[in-house]
Amino acid sequence: MVLVLALLSIGFAQTDINFAVWNYSLDTVQDNIAKFEEAHPDIDVSLSDYTWPDFHDTMVLRFRGGNAPDVLYVGQDWLPAWASAGWLTPLSEACPDLTKYNQDAADYAVSDMTYQDQVYGLPYYADTISFLYNAQVLEEHDIPVPETWEDVLQASLQLKEAGMEKPFVYEYNQELPNFYDAFVAQVYGRGGDMFDEDLNPLFDDPESNAFKHLQWLQEANTEHGIVQLVPHETDVIRTMNTGEHAFTVVYNYVLAAMNEEATQPLAGDFALALMPGEAHQTLGFAKFYSISSAAASDPEKREAACEFIEYMGGGDYQVATRWAAEKGLGFAQLPLFEDPAVIDSWNDWVDMDVLRQQVATARSGTWTEWTSIWSAYFRPLLAQAMAGQMSVEEAMNLGAEKWLEYREMVRGG
Repeated sequence: MVLVLALLSIGFAQTDINFAVWNYSLDTVQDNIAKFEEAHPDIDVSLSDYTWPDFHDTMVLRFRGGNAPDVLYVGQDWLPAWASAGWLTPLSEACPDLTKYNQDAADYAVSDMTYQDQVYGLPYYADTISFLYNAQVLEEHDIPVPETWEDVLQASLQLKEAGMEKPFVYEYNQELPNFYDAFVAQVYGRGGDMFDEDLNPLFDDPESNAFKHLQWLQEANTEHGIVQLVPHETDVIRTMNTGEHAFTVVYNYVLAAMNEEATQPLAGDFALALMPGEAHQTLGFAKFYSISSAAASDPEKREAACEFIEYMGGGDYQVATRWAAEKGLGFAQLPLFEDPAVIDSWNDWVDMDVLRQQVATARSGTWTEWTSIWSAYFRPLLAQAMAGQMSVEEAMNLGAEKWLEYREMVRGG
């Protein structure tokens, strides 16, 4: 009898893994977990969720306190610090078979998941920073879709002359990392860079595209008065749907919300254009599933974690397809551009051909161990310069000095 019970116990033995997420669409996350557990009855997944503002600091406390989750969402800007601390394990060590999925992912996404030539995850979602416009407004005023930032200025001045007070809506919040990301996307559009290959700042050079673009933003706001500053992307959605503005720069998924027929009065009027500038490039980014080093050190947990992130970010991409089709989340897995469910859903709110062009030219950011903390220092400088409270030269020089200070602190001379 004892032997039978022991065998039954072995037969029903489960491996428990903890999965930490920020609390976006938890119903969908929990349903994805339930489907995984149904397909893998020997693995039990417990979910820990945190608000987005709390997620980073909570994860750091859990890592430092020896209470790391087994699998977690990771942001591209956090990876260098977390990987260098030894808190995460590369896929090539934890689950080498999963590195095959990199061949299907956008280059910028693979770059975002890579630290020191090691890939640390599979994509949860990916997106680009996009230039969006009100197609109805441009048609009514016989204005072509802007190709350059000078075009944006001239179109805005034409609309202002016609009575549109603030044609360009801009998400202006120095507390948000995307305030910096949006600026970088616009610099990429011009064909510029923030740093060279040796991580030397380029943006403090008055001849650089970054310097020129911050000057453009300052003049657009303070001299030409064409910019409506709003604190959050939800305000962009609302204000663009008043019909009193024509242009904005935000994450691409915001376009889905702007064109949501059930909630927005001007749904269908908004369209994606390639980022203005000579290069038409933009910033792409990825959030991804990663395995903690604590989980990787336990063979049973490591195997279970590998199966879990493959289900979530690999396989036949059923979870990524679901996020894209049901929620409009962007994706790193390029085969989804050919997926009928994604095409059917996304054709309602975005021109897929234009999006495919933008994704093909998207570039990753420069993510180092100190980028996040430096960005937190630099964003207020950008904000002050845009508002005309500081010269562009002062903002860029202070930003460059702090970048070099952090680089020296982390990597030495």
